[in-house]
Amino acid sequence: MSLNNLILLTGRTIQQGIALEGSKTTNDNIRACGICMFDKDDFKKLGCLVGTPVKITTDHGNVVVYSAISEEGPHPGVIFIPMGPWANQVVNPDSKSCGTPTFKGMKAKVEVMQSGKVLGALELIKTLIEA
Repeated sequence: MSLNNLILLTGRTIQQGIALEGSKTTNDNIRACGICMFDKDDFKKLGCLVGTPVKITTDHGNVVVYSAISEEGPHPGVIFIPMGPWANQVVNPDSKSCGTPTFKGMKAKVEVMQSGKVLGALELIKTLIEA
């Protein structure tokens, strides 16, 4: 199953900040940042269980992350990935000369990946270096 024409936002979360204090290479960091949060009604449309890997695709790239239901909302049509190496794969890298990429408002597509794998931060970065 997939959802199209969603709006992707990224940003900081308390869990992301706590995970960064520990280490960027831990499973805690994957659980805090390697996720995509959905509006509960949008999540139902995906037809999967919480924690199922999903592939997020924007005009700037794609990444596989774990699915989650947001505690915020309702916010139909809006998904959220905490800032980190996973979000960096799908945001617009053009900073318009201000040094900060566009972290909010990208159109996104989501596909359920029953056999997908969420890479750790080091694995994810290594795949980019090797590409």
